[in-house]
Amino acid sequence: MVPAHAHSSIDVSNGPYRSDFHVDAAVPRPCRAVFSAYGGFRAPPALGAKGFGRLVPVTGWARREYFGAWGRLVTEKPRVAILVNSSRTGVLAPRAVAFSHGLTPDFRVEVLWRDSARLPAILSFLGKLRQFRPDLLYAIDLGYPVLLACILYRAITSCALVIETGDPLAELLWAAGRVGRLGRSAIRKYEQAALTRADHVVVRGSGLREYLIGLGVTRVAVVPDGVDTRVFHPMEVADLRRALGMEGSVSIGVMGTLNWSKRLQWGYGCELIEALVLLKELPVCGVVLGDGPGRNVLERKAVEGGVGDRIRFLGRISQESLPSYINAIDICLSTQTNDWIGRARTTAKLPLFLACGRFVLASRVGEAARVLPDEMLVDYGEGFDPSYPERLAERIGHLVRQPQLLRLREHSRRIAESEFNYSFLVPKVAEVLRSVVRRRLVAGKKNTRGELG
Repeated sequence: MVPAHAHSSIDVSNGPYRSDFHVDAAVPRPCRAVFSAYGGFRAPPALGAKGFGRLVPVTGWARREYFGAWGRLVTEKPRVAILVNSSRTGVLAPRAVAFSHGLTPDFRVEVLWRDSARLPAILSFLGKLRQFRPDLLYAIDLGYPVLLACILYRAITSCALVIETGDPLAELLWAAGRVGRLGRSAIRKYEQAALTRADHVVVRGSGLREYLIGLGVTRVAVVPDGVDTRVFHPMEVADLRRALGMEGSVSIGVMGTLNWSKRLQWGYGCELIEALVLLKELPVCGVVLGDGPGRNVLERKAVEGGVGDRIRFLGRISQESLPSYINAIDICLSTQTNDWIGRARTTAKLPLFLACGRFVLASRVGEAARVLPDEMLVDYGEGFDPSYPERLAERIGHLVRQPQLLRLREHSRRIAESEFNYSFLVPKVAEVLRSVVRRRLVAGKKNTRGELG
């Protein structure tokens, strides 16, 4: 084996990444870089702000031949820390867990959860990152505890950053009435500043990619909300339907956080209640899975509309029980407004409905309009459409009177498997991470040549 200090530099072909890289072999002193037997790399603690500029990709043969000065070979995969802006039981948890499991063949992954308030969460993230020492940060959501922790850690180590987001944050807070015009503008600048500084951005809807391109964010990949089709699948739930008093009725359901928009005086689930009011003569009942600040308003509206006894507010259902409750619903509703918020989304619920083989009625907006057959789509006007419940009720009535049309749900499972199964989505995330690695390595090659020149 030839000692490293005997060579000044060498060009090698890095086959897995389909490109050639310059290898600086003159690294007799420790902590210059750590080389991975898997074609990856890891920054040691003393690397400092130079970051990837000193990281050198090499193939297995070059590592064996030229780095004997290390005394041993470090065989680590690139480390990826997934920072999640929710707890282990939050709505983002299944996605983070699916990614962590699916990425393990190529990366060493650790998931960090937000389990506390804002400042303690930031400090907790930083402490865990210091222990794990990742090469890449994958931030799920634009919550500032996650982003601030990533920015602070990145300033110290210069590691790579990928941010995933599912909503146009400024538009979402504006629609919810939580910010005014100035706040909306400030949040949009916050989005722009955070996302343009990331090495890559992952979005959960193709409409959100268009929105971000308008903000000057160019490196954007679409990886929609997903589902584990081994967990969510069609099943017989006659006993549950009986216990919920659904026998003899066509059940129509919504699932999600029951927020309430002060500006629109509207909340998720209102379309279900208004449709039930228009369908009193038919054997239908409503199911609401979820909780939130808008629940009391919805319950009051149901009573005022004379359908309080025909709708079941079941609250938040555990992840383990959720497949059974979804299977108890005959027609699942997925309603999005025809604006940037709706066009940006897949929504976590749509893949779950489809994986359970349910018939879905969705507004013709966003990813639903892309993947669902026309029979499952209901036209929605521009922006917020208060007349939508009337068209929705008309379509539901048509299905109740001709129940054979509900057999179209047999196609739902195939849509879930081809579009939203995590076994299909994880490779997309892996390719994003590999592309970041490649770009960083090319940048490291240029920096290393500049230092040697």
